Amino acid sequence: MALFPPDRFWGRLMRWLSCLAILVLANAGRAADPKIDTEHFEKTVRPLLVARCQKCHNGEKTKGGLDLSTKTGFLTGGDTGPSFDKQHPEKSKLLDVVRYDGEMKMPPSGKLPEAEIAILTAWVKADAPWPDDKGTVAVGPKGFDVQALAAKHWSFQPIKLGDGRSIDDYIRAKLSEAKLPPAKPAEPGKLLRRVTFDLIGLPPSPEEIEAFQKAYSRDPKAAFAEVVDRLLASPRYGERWGRHWLDLARYAETRGHEFDFEIPDAWRYRDYVIRAFNDNLPYDRFVQEQMAGDLLPPRWNAKERWNEALIATGFWHLGEGVHSPVDVRLDEANRVDNQIDVFGKTFLGLTVSCSRCHDHKFDPIPTADYYSLYGILGSSRYSHCSIDDPAEKEAVLKELTALRPQPPAEPFPKGEPTAWEKQSRLFEDFHAGWQDRWFATGPAFRTGEAYPHSGRESANLTGALRSPTFKIDSKYLSVRVAGKKAQLRLILNNLQLIQDPIYGGLKRTIDHGDRFLWATFDLSMWPGQAAYLELLDDGPGYAAIKEVRFADSHPPTNEPNESCSLPPTVPQDNSRIAQLEAKLAAPPRRAPVMFDGNGLNENIFIRGGHKTPGPAVERRFLEVFAGKDAKSPSTGSGRLQLAESLTDMKNPLVARVFVNRVWQHHFGVGLVASPDDFGKQGQPPTHPELLDALAAEFIRDGWNVKNLHRRVLLTATYQQSATPDPTTAALAATVDPLNKLLHRANVQRLEAEAIRDAMLSVSGRLDPTMGGPGVLPHLTEFEVGRGKPGGHGPVDGNGRRSVYLQVRRNFINPFFSAFDYPTPFTAIGRRSVSNVPAQALSMLNNPFVVAEAERWAKTTLKQPNQTPAERVDRMYREAFGRAVTADERAAAVAFVGEQSTSLGEPRAWAELAHALFNAKEFLFIE
Repeated sequence: MALFPPDRFWGRLMRWLSCLAILVLANAGRAADPKIDTEHFEKTVRPLLVARCQKCHNGEKTKGGLDLSTKTGFLTGGDTGPSFDKQHPEKSKLLDVVRYDGEMKMPPSGKLPEAEIAILTAWVKADAPWPDDKGTVAVGPKGFDVQALAAKHWSFQPIKLGDGRSIDDYIRAKLSEAKLPPAKPAEPGKLLRRVTFDLIGLPPSPEEIEAFQKAYSRDPKAAFAEVVDRLLASPRYGERWGRHWLDLARYAETRGHEFDFEIPDAWRYRDYVIRAFNDNLPYDRFVQEQMAGDLLPPRWNAKERWNEALIATGFWHLGEGVHSPVDVRLDEANRVDNQIDVFGKTFLGLTVSCSRCHDHKFDPIPTADYYSLYGILGSSRYSHCSIDDPAEKEAVLKELTALRPQPPAEPFPKGEPTAWEKQSRLFEDFHAGWQDRWFATGPAFRTGEAYPHSGRESANLTGALRSPTFKIDSKYLSVRVAGKKAQLRLILNNLQLIQDPIYGGLKRTIDHGDRFLWATFDLSMWPGQAAYLELLDDGPGYAAIKEVRFADSHPPTNEPNESCSLPPTVPQDNSRIAQLEAKLAAPPRRAPVMFDGNGLNENIFIRGGHKTPGPAVERRFLEVFAGKDAKSPSTGSGRLQLAESLTDMKNPLVARVFVNRVWQHHFGVGLVASPDDFGKQGQPPTHPELLDALAAEFIRDGWNVKNLHRRVLLTATYQQSATPDPTTAALAATVDPLNKLLHRANVQRLEAEAIRDAMLSVSGRLDPTMGGPGVLPHLTEFEVGRGKPGGHGPVDGNGRRSVYLQVRRNFINPFFSAFDYPTPFTAIGRRSVSNVPAQALSMLNNPFVVAEAERWAKTTLKQPNQTPAERVDRMYREAFGRAVTADERAAAVAFVGEQSTSLGEPRAWAELAHALFNAKEFLFIE
């Protein structure tokens, strides 16, 4: 029986609704506005009220009788009446006074910037969500008892070991209390379709359906277990579950903002995630690699010989970015805030970034914890560098050195300092031990003789050399450098991850040969900012550096310039040397990664303001887990210690959060319905004992993700029907209307990518090629804006799976947006599921849908010696995973026959295929 049977055949639907095509949403691909909820209030609105309003309107000082420090005070209002108009939010007095629309104008010192007024306006118009302040702990000097808060909330308690009961035992115990029986087992075809989409995101083929039904009739348990193992072993599994993880990592391949600059080679992180799931990488290692893969022992890919652990650190660098920000320090604060936000939600299920401006209002996370993490990330650096195993080039260099030995470089003789040198301040002259003070990546600067020179062994080596971080306290920074086709860059708070920030003001091209000349940066715009130097040899060429000085004036242009040793040349009469140099010239494979710098603690920003620094705090993990007296590591950022603390048994959240995510993707809703918030504002678990039993078993099992899948999928609870037991259906609707007790399976709509991939699969267009650069989006002339790529991809994306389509922040696929694809700005653990006209219109009019319907029809017609009825049978199995009913077959055959008269047979079958795509049964699984 069809899940959503129509009154007439579905094919009529397209013609009945075609007149609605003019309603296609022009802005379907535009990034969504931020979600206005209590988290948004804590992160954006409350800091604004604190900074602008609470000096005069707080719990102790209430000018005009108004207290804007609590929800009650805000709703009550002051002497002139309520601040908020519930019936007409846009007419609220708060908005009138900040807009200066009436006689009363607030704040009296001057009108707020338009951006801040816009924040308050959007919040008020969204019904001014403000979490209940009752029961919260006082903040600031009045005290914040972390352990007392933690003791009151379930998620901070140690994981309780299971008592030997199975998953079904836990579920049925709750059902028994409610006097509800579980539903009957699902029909084999529906069960196969459910688990196939769950694990690989594609529909089962008619042949797979037939084989499973035969095996199921003999031994249901063995047949289903075999299917689960087959799907988990499929390379398609990593593509499906990798996409779930990319939602958490806010994965995108461009920065957004004005120009939507590309994140070079971001796709390598996407492919890393897919490989990690396919390889069943233990989850604790998966977590640690993303936190600090550069500091862990390398994990070399057996086939490609790249460092998987290093690629994993791209997790940190997938956020949005502003080009040429006015306030560089604020830009850094916002980027780090995003990193902390995504980190907290993804791994801990906590809204850590709500502590940016004040101690967390509900959870045991003081502001000091936020800035402890800030210090860890502020002591880390972005790099777009080689991920290759250096062993191959080491072998080449060894042979090259034997054929062409180089004399050791001599240090420069030191003469009498010039007048300018006397008034300048030396930062580095590369005397003995500079290798311990500066940071080198890649093979080019690996040797440490005399002074850094990337061409000492070969001009074809690449790499980067970075200075320790320093605070800008002089007007100029002068660097004595030599080189060809190299770059010298000043990195302000990792701003360099944006293409050409400050319009070229932070970089110098080094291409003047072997003479050491001064390259000078004007630092007058950035006093007090943290920065470091980067000398980059990114291709054939070389770079050398002798000296770095701070000064309040430019160095004299007539100062003598020493010469560095020229890079070795390739003799034309030695073919082996030429062969070796050619091997070194092969461009390295690169990815966005994170490296350590020198460790620096960060100051607390008073009320979240970077211009009002408070005391510095130690770099460490959250106090609730690490303890109050935890100290910063003696060297480095502290990311390695953070990675180890995350998966330590003292932390009960990482395992709980992940097993809940797996449960959610299999059942539609997690045991904790708020997968990104296990704090006080989140939802409590429906089955807390089961959640802990799963987490404990997950850890005991070596954090084995595929075994976790098996444990869940092989239960009777997972395999039950979506139709409740008919004898207690009325009771179930009363006592468990949201199916929290799981008395039946949940009907779930497919995500945007699964819908698209299913169409490619049934049409025969799906290309199984894995990995590689993303396919450019198909853009029409009506999709305009800054950062629009110069070209665009084909309508069908070359048949590639949706996970391999480029994710461009300013040009999100409109079809995906219609089906609730998340805007990649923070971790999204559970997508919205809406039902809006844009979805029906997309399925009717989107060129991709129409093209795949036509392709499916052609594929169907190519089957030899089939009657129309047999074609209909196969199409139903491909689309819905079940046999066609007699009535449906008759209606479909009649429809094709009728349409063939006017449209011709190929077009008639395409109309039928399009109708099947539009059926609810194609878009939903039960």
